[in-house]
Amino acid sequence: MNELEADVLLSVTVLRPEEKLLGAALRARGVDVATVLPPDLGAIVRGGAAARLGLIRNVSHQQALSTARLLEHVGVQTLNRTSAIEVCGDKGLQALVFSRNGVPHPESHLAFSFAQVREAVAAFGWPSVVKPVSGSWGRGVTRMVNEECVDAWIGGRESADAAGKLFPVLVQEYVDKPGHDLRVVVVGAEPVVAIRRVSDHWRTNTTLGADVERVEVTAEMAKLCRGVTDLLGEGFYGVDLVEDRAAGALKVLEVNANPEFAKSSAVHGVDIAAAVADHVTAALALSSAH
Repeated sequence: MNELEADVLLSVTVLRPEEKLLGAALRARGVDVATVLPPDLGAIVRGGAAARLGLIRNVSHQQALSTARLLEHVGVQTLNRTSAIEVCGDKGLQALVFSRNGVPHPESHLAFSFAQVREAVAAFGWPSVVKPVSGSWGRGVTRMVNEECVDAWIGGRESADAAGKLFPVLVQEYVDKPGHDLRVVVVGAEPVVAIRRVSDHWRTNTTLGADVERVEVTAEMAKLCRGVTDLLGEGFYGVDLVEDRAAGALKVLEVNANPEFAKSSAVHGVDIAAAVADHVTAALALSSAH
C-alpha cells in the first residue's frame, strides 16, 4: 500500500500526543491510517487521493483550512469540514455567525482601526475585552479596565503594527464568570465529556495554569452544543462555554475545531480518541453503504 493510500489520511503539522492516540485508536478498529505532513499534499493533489476521509489535525489554522480545502477538491471528505474549520479559526466570523443564528454569545464588535477599538470599548464600558480574531491558549487577549489600558494597548500595537495589518480585532463585552469556564468535547453531534477549568485569573485556559475537573453534561450544555453542530455540521469540536455570574446563563464563548485532549483525558477518564475513532468508523461504514 502506498503510504498516501489509506482509509484515513491523518493530516498533521507535527505528531502530538493527541494524534498518536487518534492513530492508534483508528488502527485498533482495523482502519488503515496514513499520516500526512504538509509536503505530502503535492503528491495527493497531483495524483488524487486514494482515501475516504481526511482527519484534519494541523496546528496552524491556515494550514488546516488549506489542507481541508485541497482534500475536499480531490474528493476526500474531511473531519472537520472546510466550512467549519473556517468559522472556528476566526473569532470575528464566529461572533457574526452566532449572532445571526441565535446562538447565545458575548456581544462582540469587529474593529478595523484603532478608532473603532476606542468606540467599541466605550460602548461596552469597563471592563471589556480585546482579542485577535485568530489564535489560541489565551494569547493576545487583553482586558481593558480604563482609558489608560486602551492607550497602552494602542501604543503597543502602533509600534508593532504601524500599517494596521493585524486588524480586524474583536472587541467583546466582559463576562463576569464565577472563577471558571467550561469545555465540552463534542464528537459527531454528541457531547462526550465536559470539564470545568478553574482559575483565580480572569483567563481560565489550562495552558495558563487552570485546574481541570470533570462535570456532568447538563441539558443546557447539550442544547448549546446542538446549536453549534446544527450550524457547523457534525465534527470534532471543543466548545467553550462561559457562565454570566449575574444572569446565571451559559453562553458559547468560542468553538475550537482542533481540540487538545491528551492531558485533560488523564483527569476526566473519557477516551476521546476512541470516541473519535468510533465516529470515523461509522462514517466510513456509511459511505461504503452508499
